[in-house]
Amino acid sequence: MRFVKKGVRLAIKKRGQDLGALTSGAMAGPWEWVRKTIPSGTRVFDAHAHIGEDVDGRTMTAAGIKERMDAAGVGRTIVFPLNDPNAYDDYSGPNDVVWAAYEEHPDALVPFFRLNPHKDYDAEFGRCVERGFKGLKLHPVSQEFEFDDERVVKLFEMAAEVDLPVLVHAGFAMERIVEPLLPTVERLPELRLILGHSAMVELLAAVRAFSSYPNVLFETSVVKAKDLFVLFLSLDPARICYGSDIPYGDLPSTLHAALLAADAAGLSEKELTGVLSGNLRRWFP
Repeated sequence: MRFVKKGVRLAIKKRGQDLGALTSGAMAGPWEWVRKTIPSGTRVFDAHAHIGEDVDGRTMTAAGIKERMDAAGVGRTIVFPLNDPNAYDDYSGPNDVVWAAYEEHPDALVPFFRLNPHKDYDAEFGRCVERGFKGLKLHPVSQEFEFDDERVVKLFEMAAEVDLPVLVHAGFAMERIVEPLLPTVERLPELRLILGHSAMVELLAAVRAFSSYPNVLFETSVVKAKDLFVLFLSLDPARICYGSDIPYGDLPSTLHAALLAADAAGLSEKELTGVLSGNLRRWFP
């Protein structure tokens, strides 16, 4: 949906911001169950959210993220740029937007920068690391690359060298995840890697491939509850972290899916707290 009419964009934006519709009326019961099921004292840590503008018309602001977090009782959120039409060559503009959001809400937001491996990225990588960004986001579908492209492998190497976590899109529209990514993980076991959307198109293959690499986390955003159930049964819950994918996902429904799956899989309260918060806080105390 690269080209979207203005009226459709406004409808998308309004629908994405209507948190009340997701927690009231027919949804009041499920949302109340979510609130009661989250272990007492847990400050949810969302591993996956966007700020800025996307070529498909979606938008999200720092204020919008913070409003959703406060309404849902979320304590911290990792944020990074969308597939921004203003990215140009090095993504510096959208990265600056994320940094400004972090400066506005430093206790709530954890800033990741984004890069396009097809462009010259060395200078922007260095600038963002020096500035204090906490991680890097890569999206192989939007930027049209494979994980085993030499330019991408170089970015993984650069991130590992400075101990910078990398979150990669590993969900919708992906065709190759495990096969091109495994050699890098094997060669760089110190690389801290978050598999966005839990590599859902190759979930069991990814679990088998990466289960022995403790620095690879599986992130749950917009994964169906039935698939999360399989994930919770197949992998140590300490390797799983919750995510929402705002503005494509939302906090109420993604929390509901994760909690339903965790409950069905028999996770303990300690394990559930880890998925919702503690597993990420090991990396971002």
